[in-house]
Amino acid sequence: MPYEIQFVRKVEVRDPDRYFNECCVGGDVVVDRLLPSIRDRYLNVWTNQEDWGWFIWFRKGPVKLAVDIFCDDPGRGAYRIHLTSRKKRWILFEAVSDEPELEALRDLVVGLIEAWAGGPCQVQRLDRNYRPVRPSG
Repeated sequence: MPYEIQFVRKVEVRDPDRYFNECCVGGDVVVDRLLPSIRDRYLNVWTNQEDWGWFIWFRKGPVKLAVDIFCDDPGRGAYRIHLTSRKKRWILFEAVSDEPELEALRDLVVGLIEAWAGGPCQVQRLDRNYRPVRPSG
């Protein structure tokens, strides 16, 4: 299932007019921090801005992986990153799935962000609808 990584790091924005929405502000700076390591490890890397934030999409074998970046507060530099893995289930359909590649991606992204942000990230498991998973018990 997906992961959500939260962190705070104030970033310098050189051209605020380039962003579609407030949730996009500084996402390109976060992408720039992650992209070299992702390009070194994965195939078919594609990144761009959407109206909800920034993304990096790529593959590892038959698994499609996504890093989706959202800015919650540009003034504070508060960001969320969603990590997702998908795999084909039938000929035409893909589904969010738990894959070992997602765990490796989580470790990579958390390590890079913590080193850059200068402190720990908050990491939370999400369900396939991107809602927090509550601990059982």
